Amino acid sequence: MKKILLKKKEGTGATGYVFLFFVMLLMVVLTLYLASVAKLMTHQHHVDDALADSVLASLVADDVYYFETYESTGTPVIRFMDTDESRKIFADCMMDDIAQTDGFYYNFGIDTYICYEVEGEQIKITEYAGNAGNKTVMVKPGGSVTAPTGEPVTKTSAYARVRFDIKSIIDGSFMTKTKDIYCTLKVNH
Repeated sequence: MKKILLKKKEGTGATGYVFLFFVMLLMVVLTLYLASVAKLMTHQHHVDDALADSVLASLVADDVYYFETYESTGTPVIRFMDTDESRKIFADCMMDDIAQTDGFYYNFGIDTYICYEVEGEQIKITEYAGNAGNKTVMVKPGGSVTAPTGEPVTKTSAYARVRFDIKSIIDGSFMTKTKDIYCTLKVNH
């Protein structure tokens, strides 16, 4: 009888080990998931900061030109001195920032960079597509243009979108993400 009781006791102990194994497995999966989410959030914050810095750098590359135009006769008209140079400044700033994070981003690319120049009732739109920066220029009437973020374009501004892959720490697969920003310049009267 004592042997049967001991065997029964050993059998019920195995259930506790199985339960403990599943709890430990759940903890490992949860830890990996939380680490992956934290890494993704870090990526997004870093790209948001880099985008804002790079777009603003491209907007204010030549502040003398921007703020001198018509300033003495009324409201200053803000323009890009050279949209090609502005796009180059944006791309250089963005790539410099990304280069400092080796192993952080994969297949990084600039999808779109757009310069909006508002003067009077016209808006000049200069769009650069892809890493090669294929250029398209259009002029449209004021009030008819919205930025890709959905905001109406009322001031000289710039929009940029980048695309990148990040590696999952769980299975090593790549996830493609895009981030964008729309920045306008304010001139104090």
